[in-house]
Amino acid sequence: LNNKMHISGQFLPSRLQWVGCQGSLVGLRGYTCSFWKLFHTLTVQAAAQPRALLNTGFEDSPRGFLQIMQKYVQDFFGCRACAEHFQEMSRASLDSVKSWDEAVLWLWEKHNVVNARLAGDLSEDPQFPKVQWPTPALCPACHKATQGPSAWDKVQVLHFLKQHYGSHNLVHTYLEEADNPEEQEAQGGGEAFPKGAAREANHGQDPRKSLGSKSKGLDHVIAKEDSLIDPGKRPAGSVVKQEGNQAVSFLGVGFSN
Repeated sequence: LNNKMHISGQFLPSRLQWVGCQGSLVGLRGYTCSFWKLFHTLTVQAAAQPRALLNTGFEDSPRGFLQIMQKYVQDFFGCRACAEHFQEMSRASLDSVKSWDEAVLWLWEKHNVVNARLAGDLSEDPQFPKVQWPTPALCPACHKATQGPSAWDKVQVLHFLKQHYGSHNLVHTYLEEADNPEEQEAQGGGEAFPKGAAREANHGQDPRKSLGSKSKGLDHVIAKEDSLIDPGKRPAGSVVKQEGNQAVSFLGVGFSN
């Protein structure tokens, strides 16, 4: 990606600053966490807005969409053992994906397999342990009550994932305006984001708190959507938090990789 390329008035910042994927120590989370979040978001958006894929060659190919991710991991993922493990999982089960919803669930299932494999590994952030996600505390309805080991309710899991990685949960707070006249010219002369808002760094604060304080518009959207659902019929009671300052932090409390 050309960092100076004009994309709807927004571009990647020059400095590296993790927000939802900030690790508790240098070298933890960061890129791998962002990689997973990006592809989870893409699978959910493809399922939610299939018309956006018209004339791309992928409009009828949910499996092809995942194969692109598979190819990226194979060629560009730095951890070769991780890449090979992902290839093995893909070869074993990717052919079973027949729909966009199945693509969403396939990636979620494989991410949990990865989390189980790497739990306790040196790459694990002690503040963000690799657990089976979503946890019962985050989505009680996603877990079936059984006598033995807990089982997933995939209908509820799919609903949860579409809420968690939905477009209403994306914020642009940390996109930056161009730093100098040359960058501004490359961006068409305008600011990618109002001055001040995008300039703020974490300064040691919890990134989730930063998101919560700057995204009141998103709070309103989520609260409005949630208010339209009969509480007695809501399929996953903890999918959308009632407290506004927690709702916007979904993408910061997801999978720990």
